[in-house]
Amino acid sequence: MAHARMPRRRLALAVTAALAVTVGTLTAVPAVAVTGAVTAAEQTQQEAIALPPGSVLIGNGPSGFLTRQTEGAQTTHRWTRYADGVTTTLPTGRYSGGWRSDHVVKAEGTVHTVYDMATGADPVEIDIAHLGTSAVFVRLAGSTVIARVPRTGGGTDVHLLGKPAGTLVDRKVTGLPANASIRRYEMSAPGTLSLLYYDMVDGVANARVALVDVATAAVVEDRALPTAAMSGDFSSSATHVAWAEKSSTDSSATLAVSRRGQTDVERIPLGTGSTVNELMGDWATYAVAGGTTAYAPNPLHALTARSLTDGRTVKLLDTVTSVRSDADDALLVQGGTVEHGQGLYRIAPGADGTPAATLVASTGLPIVLQLTGQTVPDTFDFRTSSGDGYLTWQFATQTGANVRVELTHTATGKQWTSTSHVDVAGRGLAYWTGLFDDHTAAANGAYTWKMTATPTNGIGAPVERTGTLTVDSGQAPHGFSDTGSPDLIVREGGFLFVYDGRQALQHGAQTELKETNIGAGWDAYDQIVTPGNVAGARFADLVARDKTGALWLHTGTGKTAFSERTKIGGGWQIYNKITAGGDLDGDARPDLVATDTAGDLWLYKGTGSATAPFAPRVKIGYGWGIYNKIVATGNIGGGTAGDLVARDTAGDLWLYLGNGNGTFAARTKIGGGWNTYDEIIAIGDADRDGRPDLLANGPAGRNDELALYSGTGDWKVPFAARSWLHAPAEISSAYNATLF
Repeated sequence: MAHARMPRRRLALAVTAALAVTVGTLTAVPAVAVTGAVTAAEQTQQEAIALPPGSVLIGNGPSGFLTRQTEGAQTTHRWTRYADGVTTTLPTGRYSGGWRSDHVVKAEGTVHTVYDMATGADPVEIDIAHLGTSAVFVRLAGSTVIARVPRTGGGTDVHLLGKPAGTLVDRKVTGLPANASIRRYEMSAPGTLSLLYYDMVDGVANARVALVDVATAAVVEDRALPTAAMSGDFSSSATHVAWAEKSSTDSSATLAVSRRGQTDVERIPLGTGSTVNELMGDWATYAVAGGTTAYAPNPLHALTARSLTDGRTVKLLDTVTSVRSDADDALLVQGGTVEHGQGLYRIAPGADGTPAATLVASTGLPIVLQLTGQTVPDTFDFRTSSGDGYLTWQFATQTGANVRVELTHTATGKQWTSTSHVDVAGRGLAYWTGLFDDHTAAANGAYTWKMTATPTNGIGAPVERTGTLTVDSGQAPHGFSDTGSPDLIVREGGFLFVYDGRQALQHGAQTELKETNIGAGWDAYDQIVTPGNVAGARFADLVARDKTGALWLHTGTGKTAFSERTKIGGGWQIYNKITAGGDLDGDARPDLVATDTAGDLWLYKGTGSATAPFAPRVKIGYGWGIYNKIVATGNIGGGTAGDLVARDTAGDLWLYLGNGNGTFAARTKIGGGWNTYDEIIAIGDADRDGRPDLLANGPAGRNDELALYSGTGDWKVPFAARSWLHAPAEISSAYNATLF
């Protein structure tokens, strides 16, 4: 049989060739390099010819095949011999190949130079200039150049040009209607040219196909085609013709097959997509090309052969790029299989007559997803947005894939999930900003991750990887849930609630708030302050004064709950304002300040002790009776210690920069109109820029919003212009809620 001409062999040598030009003849000069030993698993691909990745099959004949490879602005054409794997790199130029022919043609203007790559005979130059400036080269049939020439009055002439004895012979195809409007030129073998054209009859365009015998330049068969076939693939053999029809309504494809010379047509429903097809003996093959990079599964991505005698079907390849006739009963296909990867496959009858695929040349690349590397940080720190980052998985192929990433907090089971598509660089990316799926801040601690990459084309199994990482975002002074992010403390009707700050302030309008009910009885306190970690443990605490003047400490647990309260003082009814949350004396522990009814300002230095968290008071100022609100903000002025802001009865806001020894610099006015706010809260770093911010609540007429003043770090202008944030009802003044 014809397909026996390509013996299987295991190449122990990797063979390339430089190009020598001898009297205009292309000659392969092998440069041989010995390769190392191969394993059993590698043997199949080592048996095949090495094909550079990115090569496109554009010609094939009995002795070899022609490929084109484009890298940037550089295009390289290569002819590779089957017998020994020698590859000839052709000089720079525009080349085309043929079907079942060892001839290639180089086009330079109107001159077309035909090379016989099998024999190395002198090239033949065929100039089509005499056909006029409108003549265009369309195909190479063996050593014959085919050109089309539009007629002045309509229609197209087709010319077959060759030099059988050194003299140019120009034959015009006969048998075509005078007004034939040729749309496509197809070849399955060098002896037959298929012309798909429209013939105008009484103003109606009729779709037809003419089969031209290249030897005689005459139409030997002309038949009607459905209009749906004009945009599909067409093939012919010595006994049959086949074409693809695509529905204009639902994109479904049909393979139509008919015996030559007969009008009966067998139509085979295939599925969805634009199919390529080719005939081989008593079999018809079909597939939808491009399965490797497809965005959806399609059974037609596989190359399938269907018997024209009994209707049997055989799957041959998993993906197809192009299909070319290689003999009366064989094909050369660029495509791939899950087992052997991308390359050129020869399809020919096996011992029982059933078509089978054999790898001829391999790129060494898989058609399935192949993970080549990953970059997953060991630790994330989300205190600032600079801690956000990518989890990256690198894939080796262009195969499209949907990538799903699941991160699960080991202690709570809460998750963050991400879905994306592998990008053009072959990367699967997941960018984590430190939020769970419900938009609450990611808790500190251990996490497991799972990455699943599912090929969009449905070819091959999903790729899965797992691992672990840690979130360590530290502790926020106004954070009560072990996330390193500020939380909101809200008292409403005697109950105390904790809300995740990132969810409430960034996503409150888009999601249902997750609240933690701390419990009832909090209306026993007339002042609640959030000093940060004063008890020396890891988490932020609460300090509250009851109506008898007793001061109580509620130590944080990091689980949006507090330990049983501890009494830490009495007689605090002498103070009308209490605030805490900044380190005023530079010892890295938060301190508390209070103003008495006389207007004196007192400092209680933090000790870090759970039983006695504050040292005895020290008077650090007087005249503070002019203020109706004081707030320990932390370091907002860019200095060395914590600062205070104070609002006077006129609504002006004043900044007191900390000196680092428990005292303050002279006050600076930093704003007016602050008397519209019910609460001014030192929320901490709400916008994750590394600087503490202020949150204000309750301006008249804006009960459904909160005002955020982002810190600038500049003592002269410590806050940026306010931005309004949506305030869900649970934390808005509409519910008579109080924020701390």
